[in-house]
Amino acid sequence: MKRKSRKRKGFSHDKACVDHLGNKYSTIKDMCKTYGINPETYSRRIKVYHMSVMEALTRPVKHNGGKRCYDHRGRSYKSRTQMCEHYGIDRKLFEYRINHNWSLEDALTIPPRTNKPAGDLP
Repeated sequence: MKRKSRKRKGFSHDKACVDHLGNKYSTIKDMCKTYGINPETYSRRIKVYHMSVMEALTRPVKHNGGKRCYDHRGRSYKSRTQMCEHYGIDRKLFEYRINHNWSLEDALTIPPRTNKPAGDLP
Protein backbone atom coordinates (compact mmCIF):
# COMPACT_ATOMS: atom_id res chain seq x y z
CA MET A 1 0.00 0.00 0.00
CA LYS A 2 1.41 3.33 -1.03
CA ARG A 3 1.68 5.84 1.79
CA LYS A 4 0.34 9.30 1.13
CA SER A 5 2.71 12.11 1.87
CA ARG A 6 1.21 14.64 4.21
CA LYS A 7 1.80 18.18 3.14
CA ARG A 8 1.79 20.62 5.98
CA LYS A 9 0.07 23.87 5.43
CA GLY A 10 2.09 26.91 6.26
CA PHE A 11 5.72 26.91 7.21
CA SER A 12 8.48 25.44 5.17
CA HIS A 13 11.41 25.19 7.54
CA ASP A 14 13.79 25.18 4.58
CA LYS A 15 13.21 28.75 3.39
CA ALA A 16 15.49 31.72 4.05
CA CYS A 17 14.60 34.05 6.91
CA VAL A 18 15.72 36.95 9.08
CA ASP A 19 15.56 37.10 12.88
CA HIS A 20 14.48 40.09 14.98
CA LEU A 21 18.08 41.39 15.10
CA GLY A 22 18.43 41.44 11.32
CA ASN A 23 20.62 38.33 11.13
CA LYS A 24 20.02 36.38 7.91
CA TYR A 25 19.73 32.59 7.84
CA SER A 26 19.56 30.23 4.89
CA THR A 27 16.75 28.24 6.57
CA ILE A 28 14.34 28.53 9.49
CA LYS A 29 15.95 25.34 10.79
CA ASP A 30 19.33 27.10 10.98
CA MET A 31 17.83 30.09 12.77
CA CYS A 32 16.04 27.89 15.28
CA LYS A 33 19.20 25.87 15.89
CA THR A 34 21.03 29.11 16.71
CA TYR A 35 18.35 30.00 19.27
CA GLY A 36 18.09 26.45 20.62
CA ILE A 37 14.44 25.82 19.81
CA ASN A 38 12.63 23.26 17.70
CA PRO A 39 11.45 24.60 14.30
CA GLU A 40 7.97 23.22 14.99
CA THR A 41 7.88 25.18 18.26
CA TYR A 42 8.86 28.33 16.38
CA SER A 43 6.22 27.89 13.68
CA ARG A 44 3.51 27.07 16.24
CA ARG A 45 4.39 30.19 18.23
CA ILE A 46 4.12 32.33 15.08
CA LYS A 47 1.01 30.75 13.53
CA VAL A 48 -1.03 29.64 16.52
CA TYR A 49 0.00 31.97 19.34
CA HIS A 50 0.70 34.97 17.07
CA MET A 51 3.98 35.80 18.80
CA SER A 52 6.46 38.21 17.32
CA VAL A 53 9.61 36.72 15.79
CA MET A 54 11.59 38.00 18.78
CA GLU A 55 9.28 36.38 21.33
CA ALA A 56 8.99 33.13 19.33
CA LEU A 57 12.78 32.80 19.26
CA THR A 58 13.66 34.01 22.75
CA ARG A 59 10.87 32.79 25.04
CA PRO A 60 12.14 29.86 27.12
CA VAL A 61 10.90 26.47 26.04
CA LYS A 62 8.54 24.87 28.53
CA HIS A 63 9.34 21.20 29.04
CA ASN A 64 6.16 19.39 29.97
CA GLY A 65 7.50 15.89 30.24
CA GLY A 66 10.49 14.20 31.69
CA LYS A 67 10.11 15.48 35.25
CA ARG A 68 11.39 12.80 37.62
CA CYS A 69 8.71 11.49 39.96
CA TYR A 70 8.21 8.84 42.63
CA ASP A 71 5.45 6.32 43.28
CA HIS A 72 3.89 5.50 46.66
CA ARG A 73 6.66 2.97 47.32
CA GLY A 74 9.43 5.48 46.69
CA ARG A 75 10.46 4.08 43.29
CA SER A 76 11.85 6.67 40.91
CA TYR A 77 10.59 7.15 37.33
CA LYS A 78 11.81 9.47 34.58
CA SER A 79 8.29 10.86 34.12
CA ARG A 80 4.67 10.46 35.22
CA THR A 81 3.98 8.82 31.88
CA GLN A 82 6.61 6.17 32.53
CA MET A 83 5.23 5.58 36.04
CA CYS A 84 1.67 5.19 34.68
CA GLU A 85 2.89 2.76 32.02
CA HIS A 86 4.56 0.68 34.73
CA TYR A 87 1.23 0.41 36.60
CA GLY A 88 -0.86 -0.05 33.44
CA ILE A 89 -2.90 3.11 34.08
CA ASP A 90 -3.73 5.63 31.36
CA ARG A 91 -1.92 8.92 32.03
CA LYS A 92 -5.10 11.00 31.61
CA LEU A 93 -6.97 8.77 34.06
CA PHE A 94 -4.12 9.15 36.54
CA GLU A 95 -4.18 12.96 36.19
CA TYR A 96 -7.97 12.97 36.65
CA ARG A 97 -7.69 10.91 39.82
CA ILE A 98 -4.90 13.05 41.29
CA ASN A 99 -6.83 16.23 40.47
CA HIS A 100 -9.83 14.76 42.30
CA ASN A 101 -7.83 14.13 45.48
CA TRP A 102 -7.15 10.42 45.10
CA SER A 103 -4.12 9.15 46.98
CA LEU A 104 -1.09 8.38 44.81
CA GLU A 105 -1.37 4.69 45.66
CA ASP A 106 -5.06 4.49 44.74
CA ALA A 107 -4.57 6.51 41.55
CA LEU A 108 -1.91 4.06 40.39
CA THR A 109 -3.23 0.74 41.64
CA ILE A 110 -7.04 0.75 41.39
CA PRO A 111 -7.96 -0.67 37.98
CA PRO A 112 -10.06 1.51 35.69
CA ARG A 113 -13.79 0.83 35.56
CA THR A 114 -14.96 -1.07 32.55
CA ASN A 115 -18.36 -0.48 31.01
CA LYS A 116 -20.10 -3.81 30.65
CA PRO A 117 -22.55 -4.31 27.79
CA ALA A 118 -26.22 -4.04 28.88
CA GLY A 119 -26.76 -7.73 28.06
CA ASP A 120 -24.40 -8.77 30.89
CA LEU A 121 -26.56 -7.27 33.63
CA PRO A 122 -28.31 -9.79 35.97
